[in-house]
Amino acid sequence: MQNKYNTKPKEYILSFLKEHKNQRFNVKEMYDSIIASGYDINLATIYRNVNSLENEGVLLKHQASDSNCATYQYVENADCLAHFHFECIKCGKVSHLGAKETNDFLRLIKMKLFFEVEPQNTYIRGICNSCKNVFINL
Repeated sequence: MQNKYNTKPKEYILSFLKEHKNQRFNVKEMYDSIIASGYDINLATIYRNVNSLENEGVLLKHQASDSNCATYQYVENADCLAHFHFECIKCGKVSHLGAKETNDFLRLIKMKLFFEVEPQNTYIRGICNSCKNVFINL
């Protein structure tokens, strides 16, 4: 079993991701933001810690089929792995569909299309209400 211990760099990464728990970031974006906050950390350390945090179930990794760049989101609780995520293409905000609605949708897809969806890997992309209202009011 892997030891779970916190180092300063790991604390920086966790702190940043908790502050932005409704967004996803790639490692370079995390690095740039943490450095801009005044913390001393290197890119290799972030890669190493992100892999560790993913294995611990603290981060959800998303690998788009059309990209080599993975993004990560902080997982506040295990429920995050059992529902769909909506991502705003304008601001990057991630919202969650409730478990009941996700399960209803999963049953419908399985019944109609004979297809099993993995909710933890499913992001539905669009424009959130906040960004839509800004766009409409321009």
